Amino acid sequence: MSWPHVALLSLSDLTGAAEFASRLASRGTRLLASGGTARHLGEAGLEVTTVESWTGSPELLGGRVKTLHPNVHAAILARRDAPVDLASLDARGIAPIDLVAVSLYPFEDRGPGLDDAGMVEEIDIGGVALLRAAAKNHRDVIVAHDAAQYAAILAALEAGGPTADERRAWATAAFARTARYDAAIASELSRRAGEDPPATLLLALERLRTLRYGENPHQHGALYAPAGATPGLHATREGKELSYNNVLDVEAATTLVARYDMPACVIVKHHQPCGVACASDSAEAYALAFAADPVSAFGGIVAFNRPLDAATAAKVSEPFVECVVAPAFEPGAEAAFAKKKNVRLLRLEPQAVAASGSAWTLRQTGFTWLAQRAGDEPAPPWTVATRRAPSDAERRALEFAWTVVAAMPSNAIAIARGTQTVGLGAGQTSRVDAVDVALLKARRAGHDVRGAVLASDAFFPFADNIDHAAAAGITAIVQPGGSMRDGEVLEACERHGIAMMLTGRREFRH
Repeated sequence: MSWPHVALLSLSDLTGAAEFASRLASRGTRLLASGGTARHLGEAGLEVTTVESWTGSPELLGGRVKTLHPNVHAAILARRDAPVDLASLDARGIAPIDLVAVSLYPFEDRGPGLDDAGMVEEIDIGGVALLRAAAKNHRDVIVAHDAAQYAAILAALEAGGPTADERRAWATAAFARTARYDAAIASELSRRAGEDPPATLLLALERLRTLRYGENPHQHGALYAPAGATPGLHATREGKELSYNNVLDVEAATTLVARYDMPACVIVKHHQPCGVACASDSAEAYALAFAADPVSAFGGIVAFNRPLDAATAAKVSEPFVECVVAPAFEPGAEAAFAKKKNVRLLRLEPQAVAASGSAWTLRQTGFTWLAQRAGDEPAPPWTVATRRAPSDAERRALEFAWTVVAAMPSNAIAIARGTQTVGLGAGQTSRVDAVDVALLKARRAGHDVRGAVLASDAFFPFADNIDHAAAAGITAIVQPGGSMRDGEVLEACERHGIAMMLTGRREFRH
């Protein structure tokens, strides 16, 4: 294939535009450009045909109409193997356009910060139409929506022309871009209309990578992100390819570790924490988190909210772990895992996990989807429900335990001593079972829970939960409250001398 005879460029982002156009022009491509793009290329010393000259029509409506013209769209959409199409172009005296490069008005960046009138002017019409036309006719037209694609397009042309698969991939990317663009506009209009929940939720995803498998080896798996987004997850070392379950566990670990300001370590197994601790440094936090439940920590995901140093890395590398996640790896830290060929080392800023770009989280339920958003109102202040208030030390431990239990699958119980978990019971079908599992795990790990505190993600339906906790030596409890038997539960606390605080807010995770 020869190089494009005519290339149309209409760009809001002029990054690399002059260099790209210069390479095309050096191979005989005629450059056609609109407005600011034509000026930019002209200032770079390139010969450019303006869209106005091509169409014989000036820009209309203050620039709202520039490329929306039959001489432009017919030249893009003409099928090269259809004589009637080419005859139609000849009759108008125009040539086919073989390459279209468009970067859309930056609505996602600018639109939400403008008033209604300004926001509307950031909605690109002509650019979207150009991308869709070129993508539709991708068999004959190369389409680019991002400056990052220029190098690959030039390389393909240098190699004799893009393959059918390359053309299809660029077209797919263009349609994904316009889908994401329209989704952003619809979401912003819905937000301004005050629709809550919105009447329509639109999501455009692009595959970041394939995964080793899904939840099980017989299932395929892949990782996606919103089109155009920059993922915060980077594999510093990936001995064995990530699996679907690894990514879920990484998300669970980093979401929880990000909630702490102190140096913290979270160990996750099967999407639930099995050891959590805060300390003066990462090494102590890891030692405490691992000691919380060494049996469950085997083969887990270990996450830190501080860069991982070499000394701590050496300790983490001793037992079997699947992944280690930290904002960064200091010199020598990676070398500590040299003999662990399958361990994955992942760089991920904890804050990046929460930056989903949407206030709504979605979950598929067969043919339908559930959507929810975090409550905008601040959490209510905790109240002391018993005659005895918790001591300062108990209060700090309760706050630590509550943060942990709020990240666990319900029904959930977290037992803590200071800023270390010593017993966790998650995902149980009854709350008393969750209490008993947490106590069982504490005893198995050799922890003395006398004087420890307990957090529950929802209210206690019966006083037997309190009786079991009291028999083990728990001295303070935090829970949301709201049970029809709150009176019986509080009476049990008073009987056992347990201090109880109420959060006024439940933290279920199904």
